[in-house]
Amino acid sequence: MKSLWKKLALAAAVVGVSFGARAEGSDAPKPLPQREKVIVAMTAKVEAYIPMLLADRMGEFDKENIDIEYTFAKSSDGIVLLSTGRADVLGGQPSAAIFNAIASGADIRVVAPLFVQSPASKQGIWANNVFLNGRKFTVDLFKDQTVASAIGLGSTASYFLQTELEKVGLSLKDVKFQTMASADILVALENGAVNFGYLIDSIWQKADESKVSLAFVQGPEMSAGSWSFGPRLLKERRDVGEAVMRALVRTTRTYLQGNYHDNPEIMKIMLEELQLPEETLKKGVSLTFDPNLYMPADLAARLQKTYALIPEVLSYSELMPEDRVVDQGFIAAAGIPIPAK
Repeated sequence: MKSLWKKLALAAAVVGVSFGARAEGSDAPKPLPQREKVIVAMTAKVEAYIPMLLADRMGEFDKENIDIEYTFAKSSDGIVLLSTGRADVLGGQPSAAIFNAIASGADIRVVAPLFVQSPASKQGIWANNVFLNGRKFTVDLFKDQTVASAIGLGSTASYFLQTELEKVGLSLKDVKFQTMASADILVALENGAVNFGYLIDSIWQKADESKVSLAFVQGPEMSAGSWSFGPRLLKERRDVGEAVMRALVRTTRTYLQGNYHDNPEIMKIMLEELQLPEETLKKGVSLTFDPNLYMPADLAARLQKTYALIPEVLSYSELMPEDRVVDQGFIAAAGIPIPAK
């Protein structure tokens, strides 16, 4: 079955949107009248955030009269920084914590996806080989087990896990989550501290497959993460938010289509920014970045329904509508047609 992303691409083609060419002048630089600083929060410099890092290094933000400053924090702290205006942009996941913050009145909106998982990627849930003990992985092995992830139960990984569990009559209520840093998950998996763990791109490449095995990959039908804007870019200086989006769109379309790992200039920047061994980076696969930065349809509804399966993950009971969570106005301002609902 075609992924949602392929369907969106086809729909865009029907209405005359070319993914190979920019919309007429829409994402062209429109320098702000004075130099502006934009603070971007992220957990670490990983490949998922390469559109932001590359836009900075390739001068796309400079064209908009923007200076980027990075701040690094775990996911929960990043949300606090964003909601209080100490960060303007947050890279991460549309986690339960994001939904709870929005429901409590925080001026936060998801504005664009990070990337769509490549079919060649092994980002997903991995298993400890000692636990498997020669058995072929089956979903029922999750029952009563602990899954390590960077965010925990209220993450997009929960959505994919729930989808798999439903196939054998299980649910998220049948597993436990343990939160730890992404790099620590691999260590815990390899030494048997946990039997299952969610390994992201740039981490799974380091896995010793004599100790751990891929259980299943994250599906391609939903973005693997998102960019979110805080109150300054949403309301006070929306023009700055639009400038940030233009730079991201240009970078994504110009440098990140196809196998960008084959581009020596981009690989050099990635090696410098991500601080990974060259052999590790070459072992990975190029991520898939949607050139139109569409958010998946009914993203908010699907995630909220999954998070709501476990009591107290969401701090509210009535599900929020899509436009309370997602603001597609920034990609629209970059000349990208918004898909019909």
